[in-house]
Amino acid sequence: MSTEQQTESQAGEITTDSAQSVDTPQGARHYALREFLGKLLEFQCKITGADAGAVFLRQGKSRPAGIFVVYHANEDIAFDESTTKKLSTFGQKASQSSAGGMSEAITLAGAHDFYAASATHTALATPLSADGKSEGASIVLVPTSDREPQSIKLDRLSLSAARFEGFLWKQSFLTEAEHKVMLRETLELLDQAQKGATASAMGSLLCDEMRRRFGCTRVSIGMLKGDHLRVVSVSGSDDLDKHAPTVEALEAVMEEAALQDAEVLYPPSQMMESEPGSRRVTHEHARLSEAFGPSAIVSLPLRIEDDLVGVLVLERDASDPFPDAVLPLLRLVAEFVGPAVYTRRLADRRTPEVLRDDMVDLGTGIVGPRHTGKKLLALTALVIFILLAAIPIPAKVKGSMELKAEVGRAVVPPFAGFLKSYEVRPGDSVQAGDVVATLDTTELMLSLTELNERVATLTTQRDNALAEGNRSLARQREAEIEEANASIDLINERLTLAQLRAPIDGTVSRGDLEKLVGAPVDAAKALFEIVGPGVKVVIEVDERHAGRVEVGQKGWIASRARPGQEIPIVVDRLNPVAQPREGANVFLIEAVIENPPEWLRPGMTGTAKLSDGWSTPLWELSRPMVDAFRMWSWL
Repeated sequence: MSTEQQTESQAGEITTDSAQSVDTPQGARHYALREFLGKLLEFQCKITGADAGAVFLRQGKSRPAGIFVVYHANEDIAFDESTTKKLSTFGQKASQSSAGGMSEAITLAGAHDFYAASATHTALATPLSADGKSEGASIVLVPTSDREPQSIKLDRLSLSAARFEGFLWKQSFLTEAEHKVMLRETLELLDQAQKGATASAMGSLLCDEMRRRFGCTRVSIGMLKGDHLRVVSVSGSDDLDKHAPTVEALEAVMEEAALQDAEVLYPPSQMMESEPGSRRVTHEHARLSEAFGPSAIVSLPLRIEDDLVGVLVLERDASDPFPDAVLPLLRLVAEFVGPAVYTRRLADRRTPEVLRDDMVDLGTGIVGPRHTGKKLLALTALVIFILLAAIPIPAKVKGSMELKAEVGRAVVPPFAGFLKSYEVRPGDSVQAGDVVATLDTTELMLSLTELNERVATLTTQRDNALAEGNRSLARQREAEIEEANASIDLINERLTLAQLRAPIDGTVSRGDLEKLVGAPVDAAKALFEIVGPGVKVVIEVDERHAGRVEVGQKGWIASRARPGQEIPIVVDRLNPVAQPREGANVFLIEAVIENPPEWLRPGMTGTAKLSDGWSTPLWELSRPMVDAFRMWSWL
């Protein structure tokens, strides 16, 4: 325990001193601190020749700032309210001072200012520190007639104030030692009790061991059964008569302690009687003592997570009452005994009893007054669940969609060459047969001229061979002439196709050739794409929902261009083969638009929803999980 923590616990609640009880650890430390500071202040007044003094403690986590202890060497000297306020203010400044001590003039009778000309005393103060932290200040009032230097008196105060930190460390060590002793006693007690095979045997062992260790005449344990406390174990008794007068008196005592939910000591100590907050009702305890005593009794509640589960009752001879020092240990024992016995009782239950208790706990949790917020939350969740399972909603098959032209053609060069010019650009309307582009024919014309000259030369050579009677050479030249004519026909055909024409009526959708003029073009690459009027919808549906789609099914699409406008569609065609799309299989569904608006364009994308009857929100949310579970269970 740190010095700061010990200081906090020692200084306690100084303004609630009258409500503190020495029967509690905090109250005992509070009175010990008051006694120590009173003796320290008396000693400081003697070594400084002071007539009176006071100890100021600063504000802590659970205490306000103020005067904690007052000492008067002379009975004629008294502190009125004004003087007390002055000392409190002076003590506050002294506790915050880093100079080691302060002094101020003060008048004990009739003055209202520290600096009054009729000052009768000098207030000397030194901080009270612990572990480097100032916790307050010690103040002594020295007569102004005293001629001893103030510096010497302040040194004496500072030296004697060092005892404050030593006292706190001592109390900390004592408290730690007490905790260790109590913990050892408790663990030994529980270790002995664990030898019991059942809850009843465990309770009997606990009662016998506590009777021996604490010098009791009888120790009893009662546990909560329903709404009443019933005695389950009594020391020295293996066969318990539930209807015996002693048992009934013990149960009445336990009920009295349980109703107050606090420990009850009978007869109460003088200190408890003087403290209103420590007083308890002890009628049943008195009856038990008179009928089967006289005896001293202490009753302690047994709890689990702040819930009362039983009561522990210890009895002694009236001539040997329970001392205050043993009460903290008994409290610690009760904290461990309650969960231990209760847990063993739960373990001893049979299956029907477990089911019964679970149903009772469930019913109590539902209709009981506790956890209102959680119950409202659970009720809201239940209502939402019922609504999700009962409210019908239209079932829909969702998929991504893309608009495509109903008719589209690509314009591809008939042969590899160079682009000479183009006549149209994307967005232009064309008619079938319109020239859209022209290929460069310069190279073809040169080849044609060369071939024509070759044909003329071969014809002359053929004729000369016939004139000379060389038929073999004539046949060879004739074959070469036919080959050259075939090449001429091919070139003429290419010259005819050099003008690329629109294959259909429509609009040019793709093909901006401004940068390709004069560049080579490939016969395998389209230069233009022409689409006809009208669009169709191509929907990608996941294979899990493909079985829910059929021809003629109606639905709606929403384009990204205008998300708020729904357009009716009708399924027209189902692609029988799935297509891979980003790690998933989808089926392509073609649909037609009944009344397509003018702003729809091929290439637009969006979302499609196809009507699939009726369903519920709960089923729509759980459908993927149900399908996944069916596949897993089938595999």
